[in-house]
Amino acid sequence: MERKMHINDLESQIKEIESRNNNILEVCKEIILACKTHLLGLRAKVANQGFQNENDEIHFFKFVKQTPLTNLIYYSQVLDFEASFPMNKLKTQKKYIKKKTEDISDLFLTHSDFIRYTRLKQTHFDKQFFTRKYSNFYCGIAKPYYILDPIFNTSHDYLLAKISALQRMSIYLQNRLRSYGKIDKTSNLHWTSSKVSLTELVYALHHSGAINNGKADIKQIANAFEKIFNFSLGDFYRTYIEICSRKKDKIKFLDELSYIMYNKMEQGNA
Repeated sequence: MERKMHINDLESQIKEIESRNNNILEVCKEIILACKTHLLGLRAKVANQGFQNENDEIHFFKFVKQTPLTNLIYYSQVLDFEASFPMNKLKTQKKYIKKKTEDISDLFLTHSDFIRYTRLKQTHFDKQFFTRKYSNFYCGIAKPYYILDPIFNTSHDYLLAKISALQRMSIYLQNRLRSYGKIDKTSNLHWTSSKVSLTELVYALHHSGAINNGKADIKQIANAFEKIFNFSLGDFYRTYIEICSRKKDKIKFLDELSYIMYNKMEQGNA
């Protein structure tokens, strides 16, 4: 019961972090830190208290530890993906996403037997996979992580978490790729200024709360502008980070809009 409460606390913490921050890189860093802290707490309990019996140990490594470990791996994957995402042509960005997807597919193929074992909810190898006593019972090509910390790892608990995390990452990549398909010719308007300028405008509208009484997600606003102006914003999170890092003229485009609008009004132009 106590372990379940701790897991629920972590899941609530992750939801809270995601809800109050629109910067995907900052979200990932916060969640990664929370997962690491949680895992350290679990390790201390395992080292000090141990397990009541073999079934308790299997349950811990097959289920309890999986929540913080899977989230740690998943958000680490997202952080690495977004931090390295190319800022150039749309074709290059699509190629980058597809390459990441292929890498995940290759790993799934490598561990297809273990994936089949978990999907079918089989248990006949649980003693070997999820207890430390049988940590040398390793079936696979990837490096056995139990070597790094024999107190807190079995031969397959990390692999199980990695597969779960990469399944989520695969969906994340599919959604990113699908978002490019939304940039269709729904209007004859074309954004002819820079990506940075449109990003300024999108974030200004989001922060102002002028759309859907402030309840519109930044992604919704960005996708709407992409459709209207037949333009790809690409990784607008990263673009926004670059805007924030400017030493001066942080909202250059918005200042220009304000200046142009004021002058036109002074001149009496409609």
